[in-house]
Order: sequence, then C-alpha cells, then structure tokens
Amino acid sequence: METVRIALPRRQRRSLLLGLAVVTVALGSMALFVLPRAYANTTSSGAVATTVFTAIWLPSVFYVLNRSFGTTTLTPEGMRFSTAVSRRLVPWHEITRIEEEHRTGRGGASWWVIRAHLTRGRPVVLPGALCDGRQDERFLATLRTLHEYRASTARQR
Repeated sequence: METVRIALPRRQRRSLLLGLAVVTVALGSMALFVLPRAYANTTSSGAVATTVFTAIWLPSVFYVLNRSFGTTTLTPEGMRFSTAVSRRLVPWHEITRIEEEHRTGRGGASWWVIRAHLTRGRPVVLPGALCDGRQDERFLATLRTLHEYRASTARQR
C-alpha cells in the first residue's frame, strides 16, 4: 500500500502566513509603541504590558504555524506526524477512532481539525488537517481518505 501525505495546500499555507504576518506586525507595533506610552505616567511600565502581550501572542502564533505547516503521512505501519518540533509514528493498532472536531476561538473564529483517539492517552490532533470555518470538500476528502486507509490496513492484518 502506498503512503499518503496530508498537508495544507501551498496557497492556503501562504495566505495563512501572510495574514499572520500582517497581524503580527500590527500587534507588535502596538506592543512596542502604543503600550509603553499608555503606561508612561503610571507606576507600572509599558514593559510589563508588552511582556504579558508577548506571552499570550507567541504561543498562539506557534500553535497556528505548527498545525498548518505540519504534515501527517499515512503508511502501512501507522500515521507519521511531522511538525516543527516533533516527529512521531503512531501504529494503527493504537488508534481507536478518527473524528473531526469543531473548535471556536474567543474572537468568534472557528476551524475544524481531525483527531485520532489513541488506546492510551489523550487524542492527537493531526497536523496538516485543518479547515477554516465550514468544512470544505478537500477537508472531507482528507477525512474519507483517513477512514479508508485505516480500514484497508485493518483488513491486511
């Protein structure tokens, strides 16, 4: 059985990166120039506000980059997850089910991810399997491919 690679299309990754860059520049400028002036006449400095702002922003950026630029490769042995900071192989016999999950952020933005439930431990979100807002045909095709690949590897054992 051939390997199947699941990743976001180049165009979607590029637009996500561009949007992230614009928001980062805007919020970074605010953190560097607006916040210090806003706190200039108080006892606490703008450095505290900038530090708190950065402590919230950086993990969010890391999450988005890790999920969108990561890949999942389906092999006869299992699913191989590759992200910016980790590589992991999960054998098929350790996966109990695969499902899509709808997530909503605080600002009202929503997205879909695909999770693999494991026999031990918490579910794993598949890198590269991400969809904004509504489920599109590509996302549903990815989900079907996962179910078909898992079913075919179960029959071969």
